[in-house]
Amino acid sequence: MSKLKGNLDEKVVAERMQQLGFDTNDPEKAGLLKATMEKLDKILTANSTSEAILQDLHPKIRGRVEKLRDLQEEYDTLEDAFMEEQRKLVLKYEGLYQPLYDARAEIVSGKQDAQIEAVYTEDEEEAGAAEAGEPAGQGVPEFWAFCLRNNDVVSELITEKDDEVLKYLKDIRYELLGFDEAKEAKDGEGEEQDEDEEEGFKLYFEFEEGNPYFDNKVLVKTYKMIDEEEGILEKSEGSTILWKPGKNVTVKVMRKKNKKGGRSKGPAMTKTEKCESFFNFFSPPDPQELIGMDDGDSEDFDEEEMEELQAALQEDYEIGCIFKDKIIPHAVSWFTGEALEDEEEDMEDEDEEDEEGEGDEEGISVRAQSNSQANTSEASLQGEQPECKQQ
Repeated sequence: MSKLKGNLDEKVVAERMQQLGFDTNDPEKAGLLKATMEKLDKILTANSTSEAILQDLHPKIRGRVEKLRDLQEEYDTLEDAFMEEQRKLVLKYEGLYQPLYDARAEIVSGKQDAQIEAVYTEDEEEAGAAEAGEPAGQGVPEFWAFCLRNNDVVSELITEKDDEVLKYLKDIRYELLGFDEAKEAKDGEGEEQDEDEEEGFKLYFEFEEGNPYFDNKVLVKTYKMIDEEEGILEKSEGSTILWKPGKNVTVKVMRKKNKKGGRSKGPAMTKTEKCESFFNFFSPPDPQELIGMDDGDSEDFDEEEMEELQAALQEDYEIGCIFKDKIIPHAVSWFTGEALEDEEEDMEDEDEEDEEGEGDEEGISVRAQSNSQANTSEASLQGEQPECKQQ
């Protein structure tokens, strides 16, 4: 134990936390203690520095600065009110979006075929030609597979083998964590919001019952945030895919050849190796590995490996945001390719702006936790941060 910059004694704090029933010897909570200490130290250091600055000022100037601080407090109060109103708006419109998503799912699956044909009729000549050709089938075949292929970032993950699996993708939804209708009703009655409530979002990928590749009906990807506003990612988690025998597209089977002239003495030796696949999206990189590298806990990692893991974490978060903010809300535009055209136009506009002036953007921060509790350290991922917003 030691004193930090803000003269905060770790030993004293640890003893006090033990008195309050916090087990500081628990490995899972050691990181939380460390993170708490660092945060308190920053606060104390900032406070001592600001007070020193004020004391160095001329008394009259100090008074003017104090008035500015009063104005800042008023602004902060208004900002808090804005955030609360924004939260209520998000909840309101999330409720309005859901019936549209439900209707879209029914159209894609074919449940509304009869009603749609009664309204959206083609002329007799086109209708006759269509009937003479191949049957249309139900709904919109491979709707979501086309949506994914038409997104430049997501399509990079999709292999030929994935194409066959994605034909069975039935629907994609998202859920914002921390936006619960029942909880909001309680908050409205005067109950305080739970500060420990999870922030972030979940993605749900629903597959058809007859999917011959795995047993899961729904695959879930969860992004847990320490701070949604600041973009601090705690971790991401994916469903364990229950692949059917011989159907796992995320691995390839390697067979060991017998030596020349040698005779086979039993079954051929095989081993499996991981291969590229969209479905690796559900086995995301572990931020804890990056924290270990950053803290110097392992000598096995070199700088190149650290950069690769940083890039993988950044890409994983970016793809999650693409699903939540782009593909799910505007699916039909991705199916038709209109969204891709819009993206290309936006990219051209951005390129023109970049020619006028360049600036660095901060990346997301990643805060890792061991298991479900803390082991919180922080590392910065430098790079272009995707715009991942609350709907």
